[in-house]
Amino acid sequence: MLPWKTIIQMQKDCDTPVYLQIANSVIHEMRKGRVGPGLKLPGTRQMAEILEVHRKTIVRAYEELDAQGWIEMHPSKGTFTSKELPEINGRHFTKNHNQNAFPKTTGYHVKVNTGIRTPVLPLRHIMGFHDGPDMRLIPSDELGRAYKSVLSRNTYLKFMSYVETPGVQKFRATLSEYLNASRGLQTTFENIIVTRGSQMALYLLSIVLFAKGDTIIVGDTNYYYADHVFLLAGMKLARIKVDEYGIDVDAIEKLCRKKKIKALYITSHHHYPTTVTLSAARRIKLLSLAEKYGFIIIEDDYDYDFHYLSSPMLPLVSADTKGMVVYIGTLSKTIAPAIRTGYIIAPENLILELMRVRQLIDTQGDPIMELALIEMFEEGHIKRHMKKALLAYHKRRDFLCGLLNEKLGDIIDFKTPDGGLAIWAKFHKSIPLPPLTEKLKAKGLILSNGLIHNTSSVSMNATRMGFGWMNEEEAAQAVDLLAQTIRSK
Repeated sequence: MLPWKTIIQMQKDCDTPVYLQIANSVIHEMRKGRVGPGLKLPGTRQMAEILEVHRKTIVRAYEELDAQGWIEMHPSKGTFTSKELPEINGRHFTKNHNQNAFPKTTGYHVKVNTGIRTPVLPLRHIMGFHDGPDMRLIPSDELGRAYKSVLSRNTYLKFMSYVETPGVQKFRATLSEYLNASRGLQTTFENIIVTRGSQMALYLLSIVLFAKGDTIIVGDTNYYYADHVFLLAGMKLARIKVDEYGIDVDAIEKLCRKKKIKALYITSHHHYPTTVTLSAARRIKLLSLAEKYGFIIIEDDYDYDFHYLSSPMLPLVSADTKGMVVYIGTLSKTIAPAIRTGYIIAPENLILELMRVRQLIDTQGDPIMELALIEMFEEGHIKRHMKKALLAYHKRRDFLCGLLNEKLGDIIDFKTPDGGLAIWAKFHKSIPLPPLTEKLKAKGLILSNGLIHNTSSVSMNATRMGFGWMNEEEAAQAVDLLAQTIRSK
């Protein structure tokens, strides 16, 4: 007889019922090959004595195994493991082998996508020039109260179930009013589909609008994750230089004369990663070119709310009368990255097609968060947060730029950005970024090595240096450490 007491593992304080633990142990050993087909099992009374459990527990375990087809129960003969199972040869386990370990690799081939970088830890717990908002500034108390308020209302229980695919209608209406007032748009809720961040918006658009072999114009350099969404869709990237006035629209016109262009992707307000703003003259011409040559403009306005000079330049979509611009935005930068609330603004026919595909990826968004955000908008919390955050980030930008000019002006070349949360910094060629960032990381300071922004064989040796994440004291420490590390050569 097999040593059932040793084979069958049970934990009395486990949430899983004991009878299921017994059944699962038997199944596990049969899969491993240690308990073969056609083997007679001890009777329920005998097994109960062996395992020191109640007989009814064994009866339920056997019934579960029988229901799943792992055993056969024959009156007057006994209980046997099923003969119909495929033959499984037992494996020899070394002394150090963990029999219960989950496989580290698949037993089948998985294609490795070498074109996309492997996800890395964000390391936001370490001080650094992180790109993005400071979580200490978010209105967390107000958000918590709004979320609790939504969950406590019986009238909102229906939103715990399935809701409209494009997002809660009232939230889309609230968002429409906010965007119309702040960006000069003329939308209704029917022009909006809510997504889980702007990245999902790009992915949906790549599926709905594009086919393999289509050409899309992007900046050189450009937002890495936008590039790779388009490449994954089988598109060809046509890179156009970006200067201090934004993307070169004359070069776009020359390219359109030579070949068919399906679309153009642009971060017009603050080009990613260089932070430059597309000039008014180029905006007018770009819209004209889109109408003339029939290409779609995907305008990714990821940080419109952060502008420190006069009123920010209105987005391209505000002047679009022909339906050529698809506008993407997000509240993830405005409030917090963990709030995965992005949106697409487009004519209704495109919104409908996006809804069809969205069902296959993610049936709906986060209705409870959307309802909480409605309260945040209606109570004025988001407006007050933006005013407070804008003042803080403006001050932090000026402080960091002043320090960099004072202590590293001969090493780092940059222009103080008009908006956004990062500086585009070009380091002197004598200070290669990758080894520098490794030294800084070892000392407890994070700086991106900038490699993600390289789009050609020539390294720019440039990176984005976030200023929003750190207060002035932290920024002073970071710049001191950066200067010491560079000057210590």
